[in-house]
Amino acid sequence: MNDIAINIDSVSKAFGTRLVLKNINLAVAARQSVLLCGVNGAGKSTLLNIIAGLLQPDRGSVSLSGCNINKYAQRAKSQLGVILHKPMVYPELTVIENLSFFADLYGVKKSSDRINELLEEAGIWAYRNDRAGILSHGLLQRLAIARALVHSPKILLADEPFTGLDTGACEHLISILTNFADNSGTVFMTSHDTHIGLRCCKRVLVLDKASLIFDADAGDVDAAAFSRDFVAYAGGAE
Repeated sequence: MNDIAINIDSVSKAFGTRLVLKNINLAVAARQSVLLCGVNGAGKSTLLNIIAGLLQPDRGSVSLSGCNINKYAQRAKSQLGVILHKPMVYPELTVIENLSFFADLYGVKKSSDRINELLEEAGIWAYRNDRAGILSHGLLQRLAIARALVHSPKILLADEPFTGLDTGACEHLISILTNFADNSGTVFMTSHDTHIGLRCCKRVLVLDKASLIFDADAGDVDAAAFSRDFVAYAGGAE
């Protein structure tokens, strides 16, 4: 069994003349929860999309549990649940129809039991027969989380999952992410809300000027100082 869930080897990416990622090397252990921080445009979403196999690096490679995502895309991606800025659900389908569609796509066995479990866990049981297109942003985010978890992935990637959520919805999502990690899942997420991110994750990274400049245990980080200016905090730790 491979104890490294995500292995990023010398990954670089540029858009035109703008270098976004420069020789990124990172290993994330299985069952680890990681928060990636950086200012707007730092390359966080680019890195996450490369890990998800949605974007090709110019150089370097990514492996998930030892499986190269470019060489063995289907096998590698089957381990992933992905939450992006868009919910990636079908607005004309109901909540339960969306989850059934993705369960079938991934070949989930006993999908009805799994879907009912997720409807309860995500707090959207009461909305199961509503079309996704009429849901509020917060409920759509809960559906997106359920969709990402429907096939019981080993790794969950989340790009700014707390954006636009009220306090209650944030607390619910924190609980879901924490439970996922506590049940042997690996979490790799970005968030501008570092207070919430540090509650969810045990390891924190800072990406700045195309490079990773900080890597620490979340328990060793001064949350208040980090939240005020994580780039300055990271620079002062060097």
